[in-house]
Amino acid sequence: MKAVIFFIGVFFSCLSLSAQSEKQTYGSFDWVKINPDESFDRFAWESLPQGITQVMVESLLASPYLTTPDPITLFYLQGQLVALIPCRFEVLRWTGDRWDNLYKGTGSGFNCHAHFFVREGKLYSMGRYGFWRGHSELLEFDFGTGYWEFVPASSPPMNYGGVGIFVDGDRVFSILGENIHQPSNVFYPDKNGYVFDFKSKAWSSIQLDFPNQKNLSSWIMPSFDLKDYGVQLYQLEAHLGLLLLHKKENTLYFVKDNNFGKFRFFLVAVALENNAVFFDKYGDPTFLLPPTAPLEKFTKVGDIRFNQQTSSFGLEDWSFAILTGLLLLMAGGGGLWWRKNHLSKKSDPAETLPPAEEQGTVDGVEDMARLVAKLLAQPVLLVDVHQLDQVFGASDLESLDYRRVRRSRYIKAVNQYFQAQYGKDLIVRTKSETDKRIILYRISP
Repeated sequence: MKAVIFFIGVFFSCLSLSAQSEKQTYGSFDWVKINPDESFDRFAWESLPQGITQVMVESLLASPYLTTPDPITLFYLQGQLVALIPCRFEVLRWTGDRWDNLYKGTGSGFNCHAHFFVREGKLYSMGRYGFWRGHSELLEFDFGTGYWEFVPASSPPMNYGGVGIFVDGDRVFSILGENIHQPSNVFYPDKNGYVFDFKSKAWSSIQLDFPNQKNLSSWIMPSFDLKDYGVQLYQLEAHLGLLLLHKKENTLYFVKDNNFGKFRFFLVAVALENNAVFFDKYGDPTFLLPPTAPLEKFTKVGDIRFNQQTSSFGLEDWSFAILTGLLLLMAGGGGLWWRKNHLSKKSDPAETLPPAEEQGTVDGVEDMARLVAKLLAQPVLLVDVHQLDQVFGASDLESLDYRRVRRSRYIKAVNQYFQAQYGKDLIVRTKSETDKRIILYRISP
């Protein structure tokens, strides 16, 4: 055992990505995953990278934020060791003797089975399930404000959460996922997938061109993101093994693997570049890929085909620009015509609107996405006027008219945003079944 542990230590130290600073006390790793659903009674703690201690792990396993059996993910970034727990927005930072929560909000339940990753020094969460539907929403954590912010994206896949999510520079692959929308009883797998481009902030569909794909869903089978490869536990025909996505070649490989169970029911996994080692309950290691020749036993089974991306209007870029210019000209001309005719008419004074700060505004897509997430995070989906005003920040306004104006503006803005994203209104006005005089608002995701 000591010889194996020594080999693991030498292995990770030799693969150091960069020189360690004087303040750095952690061994080199890209990510560490901790399985909270297994017993650590017999675990050999000395197997872990330098700085990852028994006290650190056990305090995570006792965390009140731990609500799912999905693995906890650790990253070292911006000079901090942080831990992420699926189905929670908490970002826990290790201070030396305890975990402090950097998240300033109160939301949860939106990012169950989430794939956390670090790109260019920034922390992200993608998908995969929340509020009764699958999704591929991309969130970025702002260490300055302590909040998760939505990353705006065009043409996002509807009700889709990928099983294998793999990051390659500006691209994020999301493959072999599941389409889920529980309110409409939608549950069906997707044999292909999508790719997100950080440069264009756009999604486009891809096809996995390999034979003998199984019809059953892989939801949610573990997958692991490495530097040049994405590896997913997979059953091809009758064989359990590893499906490998080669990020640079855009190709797919498969190998039968007798260690399938060790990769699924590990206690701790540590990854660095293209290597990942999985420790069982005794601390015994198993490598995901052979360190010297990762593809030695793999067989190529197919390729990834990229579908040409189009704009939401189905036009080429230049045509879209011309159309946008014409629409702006028409809008400007219409505005001048309305102003001329409106000012020429003598009419009774209109009702005085409240000041702009009392009317309330939502600036930009990010603010609107944050407001939608806040509505979806409500513990009940049928709220009264007062509860809705609290969400909109209008409950402190003294004037009832001012509250009404803000409420109306926000409902309209939210529904317009939700219609554009999902094809329906999020907030629906209804009446109480017990007293028809009472107006209620149903939040319908």
